[in-house]
Amino acid sequence: MKRIFTFLLLVPVVLFLVVSCQKWKDSKPFTDPRLTNPYCNDPNAVNYNWGFPGRPDDSICFYPTDVYVGKYLFVDSVLRSDNSFFYSDSLYVNFYALSQTQMAAIGFCKGGDSLKLTVNRSMDAYIDTTIALGQQFCRTADTVSGFIQKALADTTNKTFTVNFTVVSDTTINFHTGTLIKQ
Repeated sequence: MKRIFTFLLLVPVVLFLVVSCQKWKDSKPFTDPRLTNPYCNDPNAVNYNWGFPGRPDDSICFYPTDVYVGKYLFVDSVLRSDNSFFYSDSLYVNFYALSQTQMAAIGFCKGGDSLKLTVNRSMDAYIDTTIALGQQFCRTADTVSGFIQKALADTTNKTFTVNFTVVSDTTINFHTGTLIKQ
C-alpha cells in the first residue's frame, strides 16, 4: 500500500517536471506599422539611435570623420613651455577619412607628412600615439600629441579648436588655435 501511495505521488510530480521543461517557442516577430521614423542603427555613427523608436535605416548614418573631411584654415598661436607667447601663423590643412573613425591631416608640416588621428562619436579627434611621446611631427626630433575638439558654440560643425603639444630636442611648444572650414 505504501508503494502504491508513493507511486501515485511521484507520477504527477514527474509529469509536472516533464511538461514544465519543454522548450519555449517565440511568437512570430512583427513590425509595428506606426513606427515609420528612420533611425541610424550603427553604434560607430555620430547619430546612432537618433529618432529611435522607428525603423533602422543605416543610409542616414554619418560618422565622426565625415564631419572633419575637407579644407580648413588653421589660425595657430604657439606658446613656449612657460606659457609665454612665441609666434602666430595661419596655414591650410586638409583632412581625409581613412575609415569611419580614423583620419589623416595634411598641411601641418611643410614636407607633406600627415598626422593620423582617431575621432570618437563626440567628434573629438586625438592624435594617434605611434612612438613614446606621441607621433613624429615635421622633423625626426619632434613629436606631437594632443587633440582637436568641436567648438562648443558652433552648431554648423565648421569650427574646431586645436590643442597640440610639440616636444622637440630643444624645447616644448604648445599650439592652440582654431580650424575654420573653407
